[in-house]
Amino acid sequence: MKHAKILIVEDELLIAENLAIKLKTLEYQVVDIVSSGKAALEKVELHNPDLILMDIAIKGKIDGIQTAQAIRKKHDVAIIFLTAYADDQTLDRATFAGCYGYIIKPFKDRELHATIKVALKKHQEQIGIQQSLTEITELLGEYSAEKNHVYEDKLTKLPNQLMLQDLFSYLVAEANNSFTRERSKGVGNQSTFSKRLLSVAYIKLYKFERIVASLDNDCNNSLIQLIASRFAEAVEEFKYQGATLKLASSDFCILLSGLENRQVASNFFESILDKLCQPFIINHHKIFVTASIGISFYPFDNLAIDRLLEQAKQAMLYAENQGSNKYQLYTSAFRIMNSNISGDLSLEADLHQALEREELELYYQPKISVQTGKIHSAEALLRWNHPQLGIIAPNKIIPLAEATGLMDKIDKWVLRKVCHQIKIWHRAKFDFLKVAVNLSGHQFKQSDLFHQLTTLLFELNINPNFLELELTEQVLVESIKSNIQRLNSIKNLGVQISLDDFGTGYSSLGYLHQFPFDILKIDRCFISNINSNTKNATITQFMIEMAHKLNLKVVAEGVETQGELDFLIEHKCDEVQGYLFSYPLTVRDFEKLLNSNRIFIKSSDCNSDLSIKSIK
Repeated sequence: MKHAKILIVEDELLIAENLAIKLKTLEYQVVDIVSSGKAALEKVELHNPDLILMDIAIKGKIDGIQTAQAIRKKHDVAIIFLTAYADDQTLDRATFAGCYGYIIKPFKDRELHATIKVALKKHQEQIGIQQSLTEITELLGEYSAEKNHVYEDKLTKLPNQLMLQDLFSYLVAEANNSFTRERSKGVGNQSTFSKRLLSVAYIKLYKFERIVASLDNDCNNSLIQLIASRFAEAVEEFKYQGATLKLASSDFCILLSGLENRQVASNFFESILDKLCQPFIINHHKIFVTASIGISFYPFDNLAIDRLLEQAKQAMLYAENQGSNKYQLYTSAFRIMNSNISGDLSLEADLHQALEREELELYYQPKISVQTGKIHSAEALLRWNHPQLGIIAPNKIIPLAEATGLMDKIDKWVLRKVCHQIKIWHRAKFDFLKVAVNLSGHQFKQSDLFHQLTTLLFELNINPNFLELELTEQVLVESIKSNIQRLNSIKNLGVQISLDDFGTGYSSLGYLHQFPFDILKIDRCFISNINSNTKNATITQFMIEMAHKLNLKVVAEGVETQGELDFLIEHKCDEVQGYLFSYPLTVRDFEKLLNSNRIFIKSSDCNSDLSIKSIK
C-alpha cells in the first residue's frame, strides 16, 4: 500500500528522523514525529494515520504499549512496535496490546519494509472482514424484517433451512469477490482463494429427547430458544463471517466463511461444545445439554450446499457414535459407514446373531487413584466387533437392541461377563481391582434385577464390593421413592452404586443425598478446558466439595490434559479416567497394562501444592 500515512512515535530524535527518511524513500507518507504517548494520542486524532511505528520506551507517564492500548480503544489503526527489548514479558505485553508486528532494534531496511507491508495488508483484511460482517448482519436483518416469515423459524427467530441456499450463495460470492480483489492488486492466487474456506456444520443435540421428556411444552420451547441464542451469540462474537440456522426438530446449522484452514473451524466448534456445556436455567432448575457436530468444507468436500449439509450430517453421526460432546470433520469414509449404521435393516439381523457369533466384546478403561497414582478400578464398555463395519460403539448398538427386543438379552450378557471377568482377575494377582458397569434404564427397571445380581454373586463366588453399578440421573429422577428402595436393596448386597454423568441432564441437587450412592462421576463436559473456563472450574470444584461432604468418592472422566489433571489433584478428586491415561482396551491389552504396574501420577504431584502451582 504505497503512500500510506505513517505516524512515528520515537523519543530519540536522530533515530526518528533517520526512520522518516527511510520511509519516504519507500514511498510512504510520514505525517508526523512525536516522542510521548500524550502527543501520539493528539496526532492520531489530527492525522488519522494508516499505521503507527511506536517505540516502547518513550517519554511521558505512559509507555508505548499503554499508548497503543489507548489508541486502539478509539481508532482502528495498525501499530508496529519498535523495541530494543526482546524479553518474553515485553513481547507478550506488545502482543496483548493488539499490535500488527514488532521490530527488534537495530533493524535493516528490508526488515522494516516487509513488516510494514505485512501489517498494512493484515489491517486491510481485517477491515474487509468487518465490512462483510456488517453486510451479512444487514442481510439477516432484511430477511427477519419481512412480513412473510417463511424463511424464519418461528420459535427461535433464526433463519430456517429455506434460507440456507441464499446465505451459502452470499458467503461464496463474498469469498470469490475477495479473491478477485486480491488478484487485481497482484497479491491473489489460487492458493489464496483455497485458503478462504467455508465450513458447514450440522449440530444435533445429544440424547435431547430424554431432556424433552422431563419438561413441559413451555419449558421445552424456552430451552430451545436459549440454546439457539447461545449458538447465535458465539457466531456473532467470532471474528469471521458466519450465520446460525435452525433446521428441523432440534437440529441446527452453522456456516462460517473466510477461514484460513480447517483448524480455525475445529477450534471454534470445540469452543461451541464448551459453551453448550454451561447449564441452562429453566424454572430454577439447571439443565445441561451436550451436542454432536459434523463439519464439511466448501470447496474441498463439495460445491453444492445440499451435499455439504448431508456430508456434515454424516460426520455428525460418526461424532455421535463416539459419545457426547464430540465434533468430527467429514471424510468420504463416513458415507458408507453411516448409511450402514443408521439405515440398513440387515444390521438389525446381524445383531440377532452377534451374541452367538461372539462379536460382542467388553473393553475396559482404567480409573486411576489420585492417591497412589496406580490403576484402582476399571469401567466396562460394550463394543460390537462387526465383521464388515469394524468396531461399533454402544450408542449405536443400544437403539438397535431396543428396536429388535434384544436389550434384555444383551444387558444380562454384559452383567454376567463383567462378574466373570472380576472372578478371573481376582484369581490372578489383581484382587484389588473393582469393575464398573453401566446399567441402562431398561435394565434397572427389570423386576428380576435383584435376583440376577444375587444369583451371579453366589454362583461365581465374587466379593460384591468389587462390582460397581453406574446409573445416570435420568434413570433415577422418575419414581424417586421406589428407585431409592430398589437401590437400597442392591446396596445391602454390598454392591457399589455410582451416579454417572451427574449434571448433564435435568438435574437437581435436592434428591442427591436421598440415594445410597457411593461414587459420583463428573462428566467430561465439565472437565474439558477446565483451566481456561472459569465456569467449568467452579462447577467441578463445587461438585467435588459437595460429594465429599456427602461421603461420596469422586471420579472425573474425560481427563485429556495434564492441566486438567493438576486441577483435579489440587481439588482432591479421588479417581481420574480418560485418554490422558489410556483408551478403552481389550481384556488382553488391559491385563498388559495391569502387569506393567505403571504409576500414572507421581506422588510429588499428589502431595506437593507447590509442584501443582508451578505447573499452572
